[in-house]
Amino acid sequence: MTHRLILMLSAIFLMFAVFGFIFALGADIGDNDDIASGNLSLGLIMIGASIITLLVGMRMQRRFDARVDATISELGHATGSFEASDFANALAISVDDARDVLEKKARTAGWICEELEQYNARYTMQP
Repeated sequence: MTHRLILMLSAIFLMFAVFGFIFALGADIGDNDDIASGNLSLGLIMIGASIITLLVGMRMQRRFDARVDATISELGHATGSFEASDFANALAISVDDARDVLEKKARTAGWICEELEQYNARYTMQP
């Protein structure tokens, strides 16, 4: 689930890039060329950092999605249903994160979600 943090970091870098460009424009209008070039350089560096972290985050998200799909097919292959706690243990994530991922998958795939004790749920796949 660290891919979410990496993608948020990319957005923060993009925010700093926008600030750098705005400050460079302000310094250029105010005839302060040294500060304008420094802020422009900062903006360009932050654009590069944003692109790099975006690519890394998207790559991590693709890998995580592949692991999720493989785990779902492995757990639900025999009975057609599985519990969120088993899913979380298989992926080594918290049950809360597992429920978030599975709720999204359940809405798109039309699965049935049955609430269980201790914030657990059973997901039944429809044929």
